[in-house]
Amino acid sequence: MSSYAFVNYVRFKNASNQYLGAAYQNFAIGQELLFQQITHKFAPFAVSSGSGSKGGDRSSAAIAAGLDALSVNLFAEAVKERYSVEIVTVSLDPIDGSNLSVISSENWSASSYQMDTEKIVLQLTSPLDAVRSNVPRRTLSSRLVGALPLSGTLVIG
Repeated sequence: MSSYAFVNYVRFKNASNQYLGAAYQNFAIGQELLFQQITHKFAPFAVSSGSGSKGGDRSSAAIAAGLDALSVNLFAEAVKERYSVEIVTVSLDPIDGSNLSVISSENWSASSYQMDTEKIVLQLTSPLDAVRSNVPRRTLSSRLVGALPLSGTLVIG
């Protein structure tokens, strides 16, 4: 019989792509785990990666946490400041808790949050999903993509 253990490592980045504050993990209660030379503090949260649609896209996910001041303030700030969220899911050795292999590494944009009397849920969308992410998050500019044509015809064929 095999045993499996998984951890989600979560970090937040600002619009300048700089990591902010603490890094979090949801496996070792009351402990810190080291992943990629970064210390991750324990936080009780659950990650729900989007299962996608019939077309195969994975355009949404969520992080749910208990209703406490840290989670409420962090999630509200993440939405207001348009943070991106990095979630790395890793398999662990269930005996000693050592990292074995990366299962997935995902980058999301914080788009909204919802609260009730027990939990707060941070809704995440694809950074490429402009419709659900309050247009415009980015604009097409020559700084981003190089020279842009001022006129011309697009031919697909």
